Amino acid sequence: MGFIKRYQLLIPAFIVGVSLFFSCTKEKTPTPVTPEPTKWEKIAGHYKVYDTTGVYLYDMDLIHIHVSEQIDSLRFENFDSEFTFTVKQLYPSPMNFPMCVSIGGHDTLYDSNSKRWKLSAGISEEYNNFRNDTIHLNFQKTNINYYISDLTAYYACNCKQIAVKQH
Repeated sequence: MGFIKRYQLLIPAFIVGVSLFFSCTKEKTPTPVTPEPTKWEKIAGHYKVYDTTGVYLYDMDLIHIHVSEQIDSLRFENFDSEFTFTVKQLYPSPMNFPMCVSIGGHDTLYDSNSKRWKLSAGISEEYNNFRNDTIHLNFQKTNINYYISDLTAYYACNCKQIAVKQH
């Protein structure tokens, strides 16, 4: 009996201490939420471009230019290994092509040698859409209006290329 009386005050203190120990938990800090990248942020980047048989052609960069909530542009650098231009992107995208990449139509576009060209492209389910880090490019390129005055050989092409985004 003497033992229980001697530690009678310590038993409740021990129970309270153990309860407090297990009731204290580390505060959870909220994990930061990273916003989902926009369509244009997903498309922008460095690309390796190949012909349709898999032969490497050139490197190209697509740079996203944000103007407002309604206007976005993509800057094509080294497109077809010759051109640098900026195209206002379609907003909203056509319903059937949510990841379309507009190349646009350019009546006088200068290449890296200061020669003039016409460049245009449409959008279809198969071409000029960003899917799985790849864009199947289809565009028309010609110098029919300028080849005589630019003293170059005539050239026209319905060009098809495959651009693969590099990570």
